[in-house]
Amino acid sequence: MSEVVIMEMNSKMDDIISTLNNIKEGTVERVYNTKELSEYLKVGVSAIEKMRQDGDLSYARLGRTYIYTQSDVDNLIKKNHIEFVS
Repeated sequence: MSEVVIMEMNSKMDDIISTLNNIKEGTVERVYNTKELSEYLKVGVSAIEKMRQDGDLSYARLGRTYIYTQSDVDNLIKKNHIEFVS
């Protein structure tokens, strides 16, 4: 094996170890697809799609799949939070 290949493999192994450590420590952010998020928020898939299309819900797209991070969801909830004032 060439030295370049070995260095690339070591770099990938370091990334894997770092990710595993983050999972172990609980510092990896939860991600959802559209269906999972609709189940989590207890709303229909069409409601998630509308919030995404209206720009109310941030997302990433991987191929045909929309991905939402926990911080995207938290920001949505904060934006729509209504304080009760008596």
